[in-house]
Amino acid sequence: MEKPLVVRASPAERSSTFKPLSFSWVLALFTVTLGMWIGLLASAQVLLPSQIEAIDPDRKVWAMGAVTAAGAVAAVLAAPLVGALSDRTGWRYGKRRSWVIGGTVFCALALLALPWQSSVIAVGVCWVIVHGGVGGISAALCAVVPDRVAVDKRGTVFAIVGFAQPLGLVFGTLLVSGVSFRAGYPLVAVLVALLALPYAFIGRDVPVPPHRPDRPEQAGRADLAGRAEKARRPVGRRLVDAASARGPDFAWAWGGRFMAQFATSLATVYLLYFLRDEIRLDDPAQGVAVLSLMFTAGIIVVGLLVGRASDRVGRRKIFVIIAALLMAGGLTGMALVPTWPVALVAAVALGGGYGAYLAVDLALVTQILRSDRDRGKDLGVMNMAGSGAVAVAPLVAAGGVDLGGYTLLFLLAAAMAVSAGLLIQPIKSVP
Repeated sequence: MEKPLVVRASPAERSSTFKPLSFSWVLALFTVTLGMWIGLLASAQVLLPSQIEAIDPDRKVWAMGAVTAAGAVAAVLAAPLVGALSDRTGWRYGKRRSWVIGGTVFCALALLALPWQSSVIAVGVCWVIVHGGVGGISAALCAVVPDRVAVDKRGTVFAIVGFAQPLGLVFGTLLVSGVSFRAGYPLVAVLVALLALPYAFIGRDVPVPPHRPDRPEQAGRADLAGRAEKARRPVGRRLVDAASARGPDFAWAWGGRFMAQFATSLATVYLLYFLRDEIRLDDPAQGVAVLSLMFTAGIIVVGLLVGRASDRVGRRKIFVIIAALLMAGGLTGMALVPTWPVALVAAVALGGGYGAYLAVDLALVTQILRSDRDRGKDLGVMNMAGSGAVAVAPLVAAGGVDLGGYTLLFLLAAAMAVSAGLLIQPIKSVP
């Protein structure tokens, strides 16, 4: 008789006790995440490209690529920094919650400043603050889940919280698609702040004592020397080293996350321009909102079902691989048949695959962390994969559109999605 499958946990997780989940806490976690994504995605999909087009219509593609890439680099740097700081924070208000609320304030203020900018450089500076703030918030929120949620419920929780991203995209784009960017930015800034209020009041953290080395003087000198040596390395090498230093399974998961986000970013960064220039919709902004709705439908239907199924059967990798192939199918359809009906179907497939991938992959990642003492920093490093992909994708997408049009762009995105599934296969510590 075969032994029943069980979900594996790290030594730290097996020794931990978790309190029963509170509906109000999960809801507060969801709403603050929703506000974060409304601020970022509604701006990135509609407001930011409209503003850049108004400032520099002749070079809008490259200007958009440069601004979004700069913002993503800020998120790459902010995620591990805020994650590590939250691991060591001992403030009474909360080690994770303090950084979440602080990042929310910075994002809201930068969004309020954006409509007053009249140059691409000034817009880029504000966008760096917005995207960097989101990177830090995301790192802290990802660490909250393994802090408070048992391993056999994380797929479900991550799936529920994962709804916030597409809902933020849909609600945000619908909200701002009919207004100018001058009115749209303040609108989303207010929502970012309001939706963070429930978490500000009830998002209590689980206290974890900070790690102190036995010989702090020697550890401090060694740490400073190590950081100085790392600072001399190229940025790309530092990202790879950060992942590989945490073990081969972590490095494979990091690579898979990078490819999955790379595929999605390639497909969405110029979606407004694709609908306007290739499909030739009369109202491309409204088209972005409709596709975002279909994308969300795919995530809601597929993401929660797959997340719960993964928790029940105790397997992660097979679900991640299937999700990646579903993403690739939708992207291939957009590349080969660039019509509005195909785009609608492709948006559902891409959303379903992406939602399932993120829910199960995040649960998988929490199971391969070596220590709960540094989980904020480690999950921040993992988030660097997504932010790094967002940083690279706009520039690669701009070159792809120049070389082979949107067909080449979406075929490249499909190839990245397939790679995201293949890179998960070598992971050995999680079934």
